[in-house]
Amino acid sequence: MSGTLIIPGDTIELGTESGETSIGPGITTNPKDQSIVYPSTAGLLKSISKRNKTIAYIEHNTKRYIPTIHDYVVGVVITVFGDGYRVSLANYSQPVVLSALGFPNATKKNRPHLKVGDVVYAIVSLVDRDVEVEIECIDPVTGKEGGFGQLNGGTLFDVKLAYARYLLFNSNAEILEAIVNKCQFEIAIGSNGKIWINTENVKTTVAAMNAIVESQQWKKEEIVKNVNKIFKDVL
Repeated sequence: MSGTLIIPGDTIELGTESGETSIGPGITTNPKDQSIVYPSTAGLLKSISKRNKTIAYIEHNTKRYIPTIHDYVVGVVITVFGDGYRVSLANYSQPVVLSALGFPNATKKNRPHLKVGDVVYAIVSLVDRDVEVEIECIDPVTGKEGGFGQLNGGTLFDVKLAYARYLLFNSNAEILEAIVNKCQFEIAIGSNGKIWINTENVKTTVAAMNAIVESQQWKKEEIVKNVNKIFKDVL
């Protein structure tokens, strides 16, 4: 089904010979009937295998991020209130809500204490036009942390939405392979165009960030050479 043109109003049939297909950005389900899957935006229906499962998503070119259920997102806490936090996913857009209980094993007495400016990796859990968008830091499959939660240290930066989705669904993307040959790093990639990365020191973190940002303009055959050049004065 890779590359099929899809527009809002179409219905999508998911499923593979090896099992069910998970949905990614641009695809949502009917809240009354989870078996009905439809696109939330126009674009190309694509699929990719990741972590032994198939993920389907809509590839579309847009400058404004619109939250879709099941999206992986990186956000910044901008407000703390009694029962949780308001988190910014994109500049000049409505913040989303992260409940203080939206973490694995969280209770009223045992829960994270985030502050304004903290960075979190989360998944969009509720999208409804009548209420605020909600996110949570719980892996919906395992019910555990699964890499979600507060991101400490590192640096946060923006890339184009389409590029963020490409990196999110391609863990062996050429730019990531080139950087991993230069340093060890942790990375969180959001469908909202925000990326957090952390390495063993500030210099390599900045170099890795610059490599990813600049790689948006590179041809594939230029990646290794350009990454070597960026890290030349660092390592």
